[in-house]
Amino acid sequence: MKTLKNIVASAIVLLVLQAQVNANELQYVFQDTKIKSESDKVANIFLGVPATIKKDLGDKVLISVNGFIDGKDIYSNDAKELLIATLEDGFTPITKQNNEVELVGTIDKKLLVKNPVDVWEEHEEFYFDMCTQCHGAQNVKHHTMIEWEALFGAMKDFAQLDEEESSYLLRYLKSNSSNGLSKESN
Repeated sequence: MKTLKNIVASAIVLLVLQAQVNANELQYVFQDTKIKSESDKVANIFLGVPATIKKDLGDKVLISVNGFIDGKDIYSNDAKELLIATLEDGFTPITKQNNEVELVGTIDKKLLVKNPVDVWEEHEEFYFDMCTQCHGAQNVKHHTMIEWEALFGAMKDFAQLDEEESSYLLRYLKSNSSNGLSKESN
């Protein structure tokens, strides 16, 4: 009987430790979605944005997303190079310093992935399909967001991309650039 109690106690300790491991874990938003604040207000969070898990809530998780605010737009950096979220009326971010903010809200757990490569797989394939017709594809990490914007501007008309394709591809390039959202190496 004592052995059974030890096994149960050990299992409980392991479950508690597992829950603690998941807290503060960085994951990535798999598709454009919304997070809901404690007061049921909403912010739109975009594809590929890193989110820190604060608490597991079953099929949902409480997350935080850090960025820089300009009006109702949240950017990945102070230079406003990549839009990562927009605030709907009433959603109040936590102000850190100057224009740096933290968005906290709940999201469906299934909309997060641990590996950013999973988020960008189709985008990367599109990049290679579109950008190797005339030249070799450059390593995405070799350029910053602003450099990709300049390079892409010169190439998008030549590649005959419509606005939706252009925005799809440019988001991939900026997010995976040397100063982008994804810290994985290409």
